[in-house]
Amino acid sequence: MIWRGIELCCPSCRDDLEESGDTELELRCRRCESRFPVILGIPDLRVFSDPYVDVETDRAKGRKLAERFDDFDFAGLVEHYYRETPVVTAAQARAFTGGQIAAEARARATFEAWEGMPPASPRNAALLEIGCGTGPMLLAARDRYAHVAGIDIAFRWLVVGKKRLLEAGADVPTICACAEALPFPDARVDVIVGDAVIENVKDQVRTLSEAHRVLRPGGRIHLTTSNRFSLGPDAQTGIWAAGWLPRGFVEARVRRSGAIPPRRTLFSAPAIRSLLRGAGFGQVTLGLPSFPAAQRAQFPPLVRQIAALYELTTRLPLTRQALFAIGPKLMAGGVKGA
Repeated sequence: MIWRGIELCCPSCRDDLEESGDTELELRCRRCESRFPVILGIPDLRVFSDPYVDVETDRAKGRKLAERFDDFDFAGLVEHYYRETPVVTAAQARAFTGGQIAAEARARATFEAWEGMPPASPRNAALLEIGCGTGPMLLAARDRYAHVAGIDIAFRWLVVGKKRLLEAGADVPTICACAEALPFPDARVDVIVGDAVIENVKDQVRTLSEAHRVLRPGGRIHLTTSNRFSLGPDAQTGIWAAGWLPRGFVEARVRRSGAIPPRRTLFSAPAIRSLLRGAGFGQVTLGLPSFPAAQRAQFPPLVRQIAALYELTTRLPLTRQALFAIGPKLMAGGVKGA
């Protein structure tokens, strides 16, 4: 079936979907008869839940956000969500909200860096973002690609993302789905991007296998991910050199702060390269993302100074190579063969 210009299929068996439901719209698979609700205009095509909340809780959070949707602008809705989420500490809420506000500038800088990595993609391409969250990458992509869509496993964040997209006047479809079971037929997408998502999915190998499946021959994937061996503060926990420390120590420290430890797998530069090659991608390349001024302004003073030094270091050949080993972030890309 076609949903807002996107061809969808059953994420379980990949057969056709059709609209059904007497009172509430849902999508039903013709073959396996799986049923997927459409809630607040967002198809929920997940085959398993968000790692932090179950499906029904996630939907309830999304509906609760929708009740206050018209009371806030985007930044206000993000702040409201964190106020209603007690497992997020006040310090984390301030950092996460600032990160969301600065995310559009970071997304545009990331796209510029991605597009500088060979080979170039056609401007009439179809782009899919996995883990689109509140949609900053989708806004950056809509000026560059003819067809843009995003998926995320967290329904509640897609509701928040609707506010960002609406304020920007962007008519970009988003779908609640698992990266490990994409609800799209084979070979329908030219470019797949994922910003800070590959480390957070349940199954990295399955995620890249699915990305490879839905890409057309010659299609590209671009990822950013936290560097396991970064010496700086971790983006999610704030702990310096977290990837060098025992996982149990990091988790205990996060719990003592009143937060939930992130459920993820961090990668080094060689590991992310190997992961892409193992999924069948060729022409694998690595790069270093930048931290634009709008994003650096959200950092604490010390981290802001370190980020400025990082920007300078990326321009020097010798120190640039060292950043692939111990820098905060990595970029990685690959191409699906013909």
